[in-house]
Amino acid sequence: MRVSGINNKIVFTAGKVDLYSDFDGTYCPATHSSLHNPNANSFMPEYCNKISKFFQNTQEDIHFNITTGRTLGEYESISWLLKMRDFKLPFPETVITKDGSDRFVKLRNDNDFYIRNQFPFDYNVPQKEKEADIKKLTNWDGDKIHSELKRLTDKYYIKFIEADSENSVSDYGKRSLFSKWKLNPDEWKRLPLDNGKIQEHKTPIAEYVLGSRNDGKLKFNLIFPPDYGFCPERNWIYDNFINDLKKYMDSQKIQYHIAWEPADENNHYRKSCSITPKIEDGPLTKLYDTKKSLKQAIKNNDIVIAAGDGSNDFEMLNPLEYLDEDFIKTCEQNSLYKDFYRKDMKERLKDLHKVYSGENSQYINGLRKELNKNGYLKKIEDLPIYGIVMKNKNTKLQLLIDAFSHINKIVVADFACLDDGIKKVIKIHAEKNKIFKNSMSENLKTLIFGAKKKSAKNFQYFKTLTLVILAGLLGYTGYRFLENKKGIKSGNSTNIKLSKV
Repeated sequence: MRVSGINNKIVFTAGKVDLYSDFDGTYCPATHSSLHNPNANSFMPEYCNKISKFFQNTQEDIHFNITTGRTLGEYESISWLLKMRDFKLPFPETVITKDGSDRFVKLRNDNDFYIRNQFPFDYNVPQKEKEADIKKLTNWDGDKIHSELKRLTDKYYIKFIEADSENSVSDYGKRSLFSKWKLNPDEWKRLPLDNGKIQEHKTPIAEYVLGSRNDGKLKFNLIFPPDYGFCPERNWIYDNFINDLKKYMDSQKIQYHIAWEPADENNHYRKSCSITPKIEDGPLTKLYDTKKSLKQAIKNNDIVIAAGDGSNDFEMLNPLEYLDEDFIKTCEQNSLYKDFYRKDMKERLKDLHKVYSGENSQYINGLRKELNKNGYLKKIEDLPIYGIVMKNKNTKLQLLIDAFSHINKIVVADFACLDDGIKKVIKIHAEKNKIFKNSMSENLKTLIFGAKKKSAKNFQYFKTLTLVILAGLLGYTGYRFLENKKGIKSGNSTNIKLSKV
C-alpha cells in the first residue's frame, strides 16, 4: 500500500477508492479474547493471506484506513498478539483511533513489524493536518489542554495517572489504567456499601487520584475515584477541578463537548467523562474523517467506502449523515411532510425503509412522491459513499440495512469476507457511473469485472486479418523467389555468351 509522509495529503486521481474500516469484527474477524487461545481462529491464516493479496493487487487503487474504537496503544497491543499467533494481517495507510480521534500515518512497512519488530505507527507523531483542521474549526489545541490538565491536578494535589486503556490487565498488562501501581479496580469495595451499592460518607476513603486514558491530542477521557459523588469533600474538589477546566477552555474560546458516563460494575464504579472538540453540535466521531474524504471524492470522481459492525459505526455508515445541510433545510421548508425531517434518525430511517420497499399507504405514497420530486432520494443515491455491514445475527445496524440495502448503498458482507464486500461495492458504483468506470485502472477493472474476453466477431476479424497478412507475405516471398530465379538465369546466359566471345 502507498504510504504518504506525515504532513502530506493523500493524493487521489479519478477512479480511486478511499476505504475506512472498523477493526474489531470487521477488518479483524478474530475476537481479542479468542487470540489468547492457540486452538482458536483456524481460519485466520487463510483470511490473512487472502486480504493481503487483495491489498497487494489494489495498492494503487484502494487507500486503506482503519477507524477504530481502540486507542493506539490498544491497537498496538492486539497487533503484537496477532503477530504472536503468526497472523500477518496487513497494516493500513492510516489508523484513526478512539472513534475519530488522532489520525496516525504509517511510518514503516509491514515487514518492519513482522520481521524486525518495529510497530508502524508512533503515538507521538499524529497527522498534523487533522489537528490543524480541527483547530481552525474549534480552536482546540490538545497540547495546551493537556498542560492545563496537569496544572490543575497539581493545583488540587491530585495524583494524575495516564495509560493506554481502561480495560483489563489480562488483555493490556502495563498499558491498563488498572495495572499495578495505577488505579485499583477493587477500591470501591472499601467504601461503605449497602446491597452492593456505594453509600454516602463524610470521610474520604478512596485514593485521591485522576486517571486519564491516552485517547490522543484530539480527545481526553478522565476517570474519577469511586467515591466521587458519595463524599462531599471529594465532590467539592473534583467539581472545582472540572469547573476550572471548563473556564480555561471558555477563556480560550474552544468549542468543546463533554459527555459523562455513569459509574457501574463495568467501569469499576468509577464515573468518567470524555472531552472532545465540538463538531456540528456534537462530539468528534468517526464521521469526521469519512465526511471530509467524501468532499474530496466528489471533486476527484472517487468513491468512499465505510465498513463496520457495531453501534459506534452507525453514523459513519449512514448515508443521511452526508447530505448537505442547506439542501435538507430547503427540502423541509418546502415540504408538506415537515415531520419527516424533524423526526429522530431512527424514525426517519424507518420511513425511508417503507419508501424504498414500496409500502402502499397514504402517508408513505405522498412522502415518496415528494422525496422523488425534491431530489432527496436522488441525492442519497448519487452520493459516492457506500457502507459495508458485516453479517451478524444481533447487529445494531439493522436499521441501515433495512433502509438502504434496496438501493445498494449498504451492502452486507459475510464473516471474514470484507474484500468481497469491497469488490461488490466498487462494481455497483462502476456500473452506474461510467466516468468512474472509465477512470479505473486496468488492474482494478480486471479484479472487479474479470479479464476481457475476445468476442467471436473480434476473433473472426483478427483471424481474417492474419490470413490476409500471411497470404500477402507468401505472395511477396513467391514473387521475390521467381524474380531472383529469372535474374540467375539471365546472368548465366550472359556469361555463356561472353565466354564464346
